[in-house]
Amino acid sequence: MTSSETFHQPVLLNKAIALLNVQSGFSYIDATVGNGGHTIEILKQGGIVYGIDQDPHNLDITQQRLSELSLLANFHPIHNNFSKLDQIVSDIPSRISGIIFDLGLSINQQKSQNRGFSFSDQTSLDMRLDPTQPGLTAEEIINTYSFEQLYPIFTKYAQEKLSRPLIYQIINARQKKPLTTATQLSDVIHQYFAKHHFKTKNDPATKIFMALRIVVNQEFDNLKTALDHTLSLFTANTLVSVITFHSGEDRIVKQFIRNHQSEVQNLTPKGIKPDAVEILQNPLSRSATLRSYKII
Repeated sequence: MTSSETFHQPVLLNKAIALLNVQSGFSYIDATVGNGGHTIEILKQGGIVYGIDQDPHNLDITQQRLSELSLLANFHPIHNNFSKLDQIVSDIPSRISGIIFDLGLSINQQKSQNRGFSFSDQTSLDMRLDPTQPGLTAEEIINTYSFEQLYPIFTKYAQEKLSRPLIYQIINARQKKPLTTATQLSDVIHQYFAKHHFKTKNDPATKIFMALRIVVNQEFDNLKTALDHTLSLFTANTLVSVITFHSGEDRIVKQFIRNHQSEVQNLTPKGIKPDAVEILQNPLSRSATLRSYKII
C-alpha cells in the first residue's frame, strides 16, 4: 500500500467524527482502527487516540500512515479485542471523551489472499480477525458442523432464505473433498444459484460469508459486552458512535440504547444511513447504519 487510494475508505466518516465532537487535547478510543481512517481525522482535530484492533497487520498499516502524515505522536496502538475494554481502559491514564466502533472489515482484509474473507481467496477459509491467536475457523465450521449446527448460522446470522438446500449442497461437496478455501465455498454457493437461475442483487455468497465471520469471531457477543462496558467505564458526557453493517448488529445497538434510556441519551433516534452519493462512490457503504449516544 503506497498511496492513499489503496487504503480502506471509512463509511459515514464526517458524520461519525462530528458526533464525537472532537476537542483538542482530549482522549478518544478508536475501537476498530482498521486502516486508520477515523483515527486520522480525530488526530487532525487535535485529539489523542487509543487505537484498538485485533488484527496486528491493521495496526502496522495505521502506524505507517500516521508516520507519513506526522500524526504518530498522539496515537497509542493497542492489539486487543474491544470486548476487553475494561482491561484496556484501566491502563489508559486520561479520561476518555468519546469512542467509535466501525464494525466492517477493512479493504485489505476483504481482498487478502490468505485470510478467507474474499470469495476469490484460493489459499484460506480461516476468517479469524486475529490470525495470531488460536480459535475456531470458518473452515472447521464448514467441514465439521452438522446440518443442525449450520442451520441457525445460515438462518439467524446470514438470514438466507435458501439455507436448507445450500447446507445440503455444502455437505455433499465436502463429502467428496474438504472445502479448504474461500473460493471452493463460494463456488458451491454460486453453482447452486446458477443451476436454479436464481438472481441476487449482490454476490449470492455475501450473506453466508458474513455470517461465518460473525460466528468465528463471536462478533455479536463481543459487541454486547463492549456496549455494556461503555456504561460502567465511562463518565457522563462521553460520546459513543457505532457503525454497523448487519441488521443483527444494528438491532443490538438499537436495543441497547432503548434498554438504557435512563443512562444514555440517544443522539440518532432514526440512525444515519449513507446518502446516494456515498453509496455510488463506495458501494460497500450500502448496508451501513450509524448510531450514537451520550452517557448521562
